[in-house]
Amino acid sequence: MMCRKQSGAIAAVIMLLGAMLVPVSHAATVTIPAGTALTVRMADSIDSEKNYAGETFRATVDTAVMVNGRVVVPQGAEAIGRVTSVIQPGRFRGRPVVMMELTALNFDGRSVGILTSAHQEMGGSRGKQTAMFAGGGGALGTLIGTIAGGGVGFLIGSSVGAASGAVVQAVRGAEPVRIPAESLMLFTVQSPVSLELAY
Repeated sequence: MMCRKQSGAIAAVIMLLGAMLVPVSHAATVTIPAGTALTVRMADSIDSEKNYAGETFRATVDTAVMVNGRVVVPQGAEAIGRVTSVIQPGRFRGRPVVMMELTALNFDGRSVGILTSAHQEMGGSRGKQTAMFAGGGGALGTLIGTIAGGGVGFLIGSSVGAASGAVVQAVRGAEPVRIPAESLMLFTVQSPVSLELAY
């Protein structure tokens, strides 16, 4: 009977010592301040002719985010964003514009909501170039009409030249915004983000 009691006491002491030796994890709150830069590498491509406001895209954090010398968002963390605006150009002038923002960071089994500045990408404008083509086409038509002897030939030449200029304008519009996968994009944290990190 005493042996059983002693064995039970010894077992209890061993369990107590084991519990005391188990490392206790602590958590600390770390805040990513507003103004922190987030560099991400696009996993999806964006095209102003195919994508629309409200669509989401995926990227990965390219440079780890550090706070007080400690990594709080590791390199390779998944970043989720959305297209906030797609502005199409006018028929003959203007530039297409795509605006995007990040909405969440996923790492270590958690998803952290964030608010970033809107990143803006603009396409090329062909407004002045197309106007030059249009004017040149009209001038060429006028020249052809003059060589033809004026009168009806002049009118036909001018009309053909003007029409060809309009076609050039319609075809050679503003270049769309195209952001291929693997592109590096820079966003800025707008509101502080608090994280619970174990240590």
